[in-house]
Amino acid sequence: MSAASCGKKVNAEAEGLLNQARAAFESADYDGARLLLDSLQKGYPAEIELQRSGMALRPKVIEQLTIREIQQVDSAIAAEKAEADRLKSELRWVKTPGMIEGYWTYGKTYRPDFMNTTGIEPRVSEIGEFYIVSSVNPSGGLKHTSVAVSGNGGRAAATPVPYDGESNYRIDGGEIITFSPQASDTVGSFAFNNQGAPLTLHFTGTRERSQKLSAAQAAAIAAAYRYSKITIDARERTVNRQRLEKQLAIARDQIARTASAGK
Repeated sequence: MSAASCGKKVNAEAEGLLNQARAAFESADYDGARLLLDSLQKGYPAEIELQRSGMALRPKVIEQLTIREIQQVDSAIAAEKAEADRLKSELRWVKTPGMIEGYWTYGKTYRPDFMNTTGIEPRVSEIGEFYIVSSVNPSGGLKHTSVAVSGNGGRAAATPVPYDGESNYRIDGGEIITFSPQASDTVGSFAFNNQGAPLTLHFTGTRERSQKLSAAQAAAIAAAYRYSKITIDARERTVNRQRLEKQLAIARDQIARTASAGK
């Protein structure tokens, strides 16, 4: 029974919002329908009958919005999986005896004797975190605490790691630094955003030492960084999809309860 049939005057503007929301829903403008229902709810809380009608329509709107969002998430997951599979085919899993945790690195530039060279090795942990390890050998007393990459007029440096004998340590005339994922992100991002451009690697310590990165070495950083981002994104998208599935179930339960109450 409507408010008007009970002798109560219905606010014309509120009723108009509800009718517009219904029309928007019927024309598949679910974003518009939700905005109109929000306006009705916030602007006319005293219109009880109209609010009830709006509450009956809202879960139907949410259902359709959620279905659309799930489709978008599924599409993104499929596209990223294809790219991840391509990138993974270029990576190599490394876990030598004595290592607590293994890592992925670019297959074309992998060197088992990396610690005896001068350069950086981009890595992706088993859980998908990008990080870099730098090696200066022989160090010549450089005592480096950071590395940077430059090119295209820009430069990005890793967060410095002071000498501590663990993350930054020295052995047999060489220097090794393992940068955390947070400290490494700037370098990875710069290499990814400057793919194809000539890049230079810089070691910063008591002085600066620089060397050109080969095209393969620059590609190694970009590939590892992108693979890490996709892996982490996929995990977050999976969690988001689970949330959406719960949201869809709740909306459909509300639709069913509303339909049952109306009988």
